[in-house]
Amino acid sequence: MKVRMHQILGLVLVLAALAGAQAIQTRMAPDFTLPDMDGKVVTLSKNYGQGPIYISFWATWCKPCMEELKIIEKIYEKYKGQGFQVFAINTEGPKAAAKIKSFVKANGLTFKILLDNDGEVFRRTFKGTSQPFTILTSSTGKMVLSQVGFKPGDEIEIEKLITSNILPPAADSSTKSE
Repeated sequence: MKVRMHQILGLVLVLAALAGAQAIQTRMAPDFTLPDMDGKVVTLSKNYGQGPIYISFWATWCKPCMEELKIIEKIYEKYKGQGFQVFAINTEGPKAAAKIKSFVKANGLTFKILLDNDGEVFRRTFKGTSQPFTILTSSTGKMVLSQVGFKPGDEIEIEKLITSNILPPAADSSTKSE
């Protein structure tokens, strides 16, 4: 009887996970507009159509966040030419500006760093509660991943999701078939 209960519980958990995965793939990421470190305004939905977008909410006091961003930089460098984008959204507020700039520079981060100075996008728009909190969208804005936390090795599955959501190259209209 005890083994049967464990099997039933396992089946219920697998079915719940599959239902959750299906639900996330049909849900659009909530839109937002935030400034980058130079004050330029970035709107999520205006960046659709190029390729998948990796959104990571982070803070300089969060060691897993900082490790994630270093690893994601390598993936970004590999796929940015194929439309992949990264929005690393810091939630610490204006007092952390020097720490943020120092971390970005020291680690050679080249993707967009956005500032959620009041934490509204993190807490209210995305219902975030802890960091790192990551969303991956398709090129159309559908969420294909929503994850709390990061540990080395997670990037393997994340990279698979990124590559499966990269748009195929457009047909070259300059070559004509005869």
